[in-house]
Amino acid sequence: NGFKPGFQVGLSNFDDIFSTYTGQFITVTGIPSSGKSDFVDRMVVGYNRNYEWKTAFASPENQPTYLHAHKLMRKCWGGMPTAADIYSDRWNQIADHCNSNFFHIDMERYTLEAVLKKGAELVKRKGIKCLVIDPFNKVRSNDQSGDVNVYTLEYLQKIETFAKKYDVLVIVVAHPTKMYKDANGKIEEPTMYNIKGGGEWYDASYHGLLVHRDYEAKTVKCKVLKVKFQNLGENGAEAHFKWQPDSGDYLSIDNPADLLDAKMPWE
Repeated sequence: NGFKPGFQVGLSNFDDIFSTYTGQFITVTGIPSSGKSDFVDRMVVGYNRNYEWKTAFASPENQPTYLHAHKLMRKCWGGMPTAADIYSDRWNQIADHCNSNFFHIDMERYTLEAVLKKGAELVKRKGIKCLVIDPFNKVRSNDQSGDVNVYTLEYLQKIETFAKKYDVLVIVVAHPTKMYKDANGKIEEPTMYNIKGGGEWYDASYHGLLVHRDYEAKTVKCKVLKVKFQNLGENGAEAHFKWQPDSGDYLSIDNPADLLDAKMPWE
């Protein structure tokens, strides 16, 4: 019957170049303020729209939690709710939906082991199919190693074991260590090798994505840095978007109808 199709987020130009299976993990990188976390939010909202997946976030950088929840609600709403919208039937539907489908792991001190333990609990109690760790450097492993490559490999092996055991997709946001400028003074696009312990990130990750913002053109692109299986995507391929400030959603430059066609379960 051929290869099993991968799961997609509902943005046609991105779906043309990337998809995934559960039991795997995706590394997402990009320079600061490029929109990595926002694009990951759009991915999980897309998985929720298409497959009713529930997601748990371990996101120290997305504190306080209510602001992150509002970002997710805006994506589900499709815009910025007005004061008149608050407590309307649609508002209550979206609030109930977000409360039932998106969960926030709050800890005083985040460790990878504690996050994975909580993730396993949420698999059993809530049925989550996706876990987001954002960013990895603020969710440290208890197994400290002086060798960054050994530490990184063991960190990612724990994530892979969790993903396979519970048939969950894990998305890990990882910042590059340094930013470099080209001869024209523009910041170069990082690769997975620019992440601390970069060789291990590329070798161990099932997939790698770059989210990069062009401030002059006011566009955002997502580039496939690595896809492990050929049937799931295209290495080096790019999808370009206009970011929508009110909704926080992404409008495919190649297919503007994507944003309008997206439907949530109550619609």
